[in-house]
Amino acid sequence: MTLGRREFLALMGAGAGSSLLLAACGKLGGDRSAKGPVIGILQMVDAPPPNQTRDGVIAALADAGFKDGSTVTLIRKDAAGELPNTTLVMKQFLGEPVDMVVAVGTPPLQAAMKVMPASVPVIFTYTSNPWGAGAGTPPGGVGQHKPNVVGTIGTNPVGKELDLARAVNPALKTVGLIFNPGEPNSEYEAKVLRQEAAKRGITVVEQAVANSGEVLQAAQALAEKKVEAFVKIGDYATIQGFGSIAKVGLENKIPVYSVDADDIKLPGTLATIGWTYHADGYAAGKLAVRVLKGESPAKIAFEPLTKTDLLVSKTTAAAIGVTLPESLLKEATQVVG
Repeated sequence: MTLGRREFLALMGAGAGSSLLLAACGKLGGDRSAKGPVIGILQMVDAPPPNQTRDGVIAALADAGFKDGSTVTLIRKDAAGELPNTTLVMKQFLGEPVDMVVAVGTPPLQAAMKVMPASVPVIFTYTSNPWGAGAGTPPGGVGQHKPNVVGTIGTNPVGKELDLARAVNPALKTVGLIFNPGEPNSEYEAKVLRQEAAKRGITVVEQAVANSGEVLQAAQALAEKKVEAFVKIGDYATIQGFGSIAKVGLENKIPVYSVDADDIKLPGTLATIGWTYHADGYAAGKLAVRVLKGESPAKIAFEPLTKTDLLVSKTTAAAIGVTLPESLLKEATQVVG
């Protein structure tokens, strides 16, 4: 049985599809040899956070019977950290053509909103600012977003990150922030961080960068300004260059905090608090499954993430001469060292 592209999209819009039907069809799109519906997955960079998120999506699909090369065909791409590449890849997906797009990150979602027609469902994840990407208006309930787009909202818990820094140093007054204001996700989260810092009487000392190669110099400049801690937001330049921030923090005995759990492995990172990325992707993958089975994205609300994990490093604490509160150690999901 061959299910044509138009029939597949009509099936989704009508809500009459089923995983069994899609699996049985085998081929999609006329004479195309792809197995089942074709899904294009785009992430900004090849790095642990987006990779774990992508893997979560794929796991949710597989658990629902949509297995790559068998009942679904996955095309995985990354933009190598370059914003223009997101648009190029989306155009490639459009020409493939794909039957669904999974955008892992705000820039890929922004590109999908520019390139993909309303007939192609777009599922987003690892995304802090779907509004800035043009997907809808807050909070993204039914009727508040484009009818072909749905996903998980992962604005990083920067308020909790500041509370974490305050728990270690109750007298904290300044934090250093490095980010690329040219990224829509970074610009948005920097704004949220400033608002949260103002509520707590904390000053954010900022250093703008254009790419990861500028992160080390920016960190050194902030250290010279005597910031009392480094904090991280969702920013691709610092995802790739966070090792430089951790290094400068270690050398200058400045606590370094992150929203990415993998950063706890870096010498110099004192603690992290943030989402579980695989769980974020898995939740988005479940949304994709609902759409693949025939539910219209227009009838599904955006899903905000709520559960955070706290990781702390005793090794880094000892190296920079910081005492971790016992209450923080008890609260931690994981204690390293």
